[in-house]
Formats: sequence, structure tokens, C-alpha cells
Amino acid sequence: MGLFSKIFKTDKSVRYGTNLEWLDSHPYSFSNYDGKLYKSAEIRACVDAIARNGAKLNPKHIRAKNGNFQVLDNRISRLIGKQPNELMNAYDFYYKIISLRELNNNAFIYIQRDENGMPSGLYPIDSHHYKLVEYRNNVYIQFEFRSGKVYTASLKDDVIHLRKFFCENEILGDTNEPIVKVMSLKHIIDEGIINAIKSTQSIKGLLKSTKAMLKREDLKAMRDAFVNDFISSQDGTGFASLDATMDFIPVKIDPQTATDKQLESFDNKVLNYFGISQEVLQSKYTEDQWNAFYESVIEPIAIEMGMEFTNKLFSVAERDRGNEIVFESNRLQYASITSKIAFASQMQNYVTINEMREVFNLAPVEDGDKILQDLNKIDSSIANQVQGGTE
Repeated sequence: MGLFSKIFKTDKSVRYGTNLEWLDSHPYSFSNYDGKLYKSAEIRACVDAIARNGAKLNPKHIRAKNGNFQVLDNRISRLIGKQPNELMNAYDFYYKIISLRELNNNAFIYIQRDENGMPSGLYPIDSHHYKLVEYRNNVYIQFEFRSGKVYTASLKDDVIHLRKFFCENEILGDTNEPIVKVMSLKHIIDEGIINAIKSTQSIKGLLKSTKAMLKREDLKAMRDAFVNDFISSQDGTGFASLDATMDFIPVKIDPQTATDKQLESFDNKVLNYFGISQEVLQSKYTEDQWNAFYESVIEPIAIEMGMEFTNKLFSVAERDRGNEIVFESNRLQYASITSKIAFASQMQNYVTINEMREVFNLAPVEDGDKILQDLNKIDSSIANQVQGGTE
């Protein structure tokens, strides 16, 4: 059984349907970028920095009841937090879908369901071509894979859809045309630098003969004799000899390339496009720089994934009962030890033992899901009793 059949176990693909008509009355089909962006070292570094930090988010299935939140440990929790499918662990899964989101501005996840309609697997879909179709007043997305196989799934029920730069299209994220133009210019500059290096390794000088007009083969023989004499010199001086019939005229080649300031301008455009700083890219950020990166880049992804996973993995009735998927991150893991100690002293009456240990990158302990409370923070109605006084 091939991978296609393993993922799409039950063929519910829509056989009929018309291209979805957009508000501007034009049907569209879409193709992911051919991968050249990811071949750029600058682009790949930015995508990797976002994906590897985003993949560390901690997904949880929670249920709100009477104003309280309960963290559940069930089939859904294991699916989103441990092994979304039989081919990937959770970290690899989130790394891939965040990478696809950053590269294509759209990331699609197919929800595989069991015979009871319950989610049993989550698979990132990296098709090279897709289009939206309408069938019986429902919107479907038709994936076309490089193998030529096609599958159509309900965008409402069977596909988790993450998007970026959501503006011009009614459903999909926009294209990467702005950064493609930047990278095209950067490619021209890189090629110019390579050609400049090659040119400095080519012509070094000219040989001028004082003899009368020579035939082409004679000129070639004169040049070859000079080169052989120069190369075969064994004394290490790097000099060759000439007689009175020849003059050597050195040629100085000084090719012009982009300045450091111009190259830095291109790099900054790439960083700005992905909303990332050089410090984060090189993993030498301060606490404040990490917080800025988290709040502007990682947190929006966490919010989007939480809402989309909730809407697609739970029915309306399940959502009404308080079921929700959230993606959390312990940002204090990136804080300085001074900030961690300050947090511990101020929050000891509000967090559990294991939550406090997590801040200091320590493993949880048995019976650590309780809050230690000092006598200054107890209920005033029992303060005297606890402190040995009278009621």
C-alpha cells in the first residue's frame, strides 16, 4: 500500500464540482512555489528559526467548565501532543506545517478519521497544485500531487488550513511575489560576484611581439612557450624570461560588485519579510529580543493553530461543551536566571511545584501538581486558626 492510500484510507473524494466562483467572478487554481525560495540560504535560515521555535509550542486539549479549565489526557491530546500520524512525531509535524506556512503562505493538514468519524491522524499535505471547487453549496479543496494523483477534501470538515498574508484572496494566503523579486535581484548580485572572481583568475597580461605581423598559430605558439616557461620554473621565483622580441604587459582587472551596504540592504529585506532579527537568526538574542520575537512571530502562529485545530477537530456541540485546543509556551525558559528567581519569589502562591520546576528546566516530580502557599496569602477567614490563634 502506497503513502497515498495510507493517508487517504477512505476515498471520499468529490467526483463532481465546479470551480469556486470568487467575489471578482474569476475562477482560480494555485501552484506552490517551485522550491527555489527554500534553496536560498537566507530564506531557509529564517524559515528554520521560526519553525524550530514554533515546533516547541506545547499543545493541550482543555475543557472549560463552570469557569474552570481542565487539561485533558485523552486520544486527542496524544494525537496533537505526541504522534499526529504514524510517520512523524509532534515536533517534526509542527516544524513541517510551520515551514510550509512560512514558505507558501498556506499550510494544509488532512484530518484522517476512523469509522466513527473521530480524528485518527493528522497529515501535512504538500501538493504542488491545488484548486477550490464548489459542490452542493460546500467548499472543497482539490489537491494534485506530483505523482499525478488527485484527492478532493472538504475544506470545512477534513482540512486544517493555516495561512499567512491573508488579504487579497477570500480564502487563501497571498503569494510571495514581493520576496521573489528581492531574491531575483540578490541572485543577480551573487552571480556577479562569482563572475568577478572568475574574471580575476583569467587574463593576467598580454604578450607583445616586436616582430612583423605574425600568423595566428605563431602567436599561439609564442604564448604557449611563455606559459610553459613560467609554469616549469623550478626555482620558486615565479619569474619567466623574455628576449628582446617580446614585451609583457600586465593587465589589472578590477571588477565592480555590490557594496557591503547594498548586500546588507538585501539581507534586511529578507529579515523584515519574515519579521525576524539577526540576533534571533543567529541564536544570540537577549531576553527582551526573544520576547519581541515570540510576541510578533510565534504567538500569532500559536493563536491561529489553536483556533483552527479547535474548529476542525471538534464539532459545534463539542466546542459548546468547552472543548478547545491551545498552544502554550513557557517563555520563562528563555529568561535570565535573575528573572526566574524573581518570578519564583513572586508567584510561589499561584503556580504548582511542577510548573515552578519547569521554569528552571527541571523534570516534574510526583505529587507536584499542588500549589505551595505561604501564611501571608491564606484565606483571611481561617488566618487565626492556621497561625495558632483563636477563631
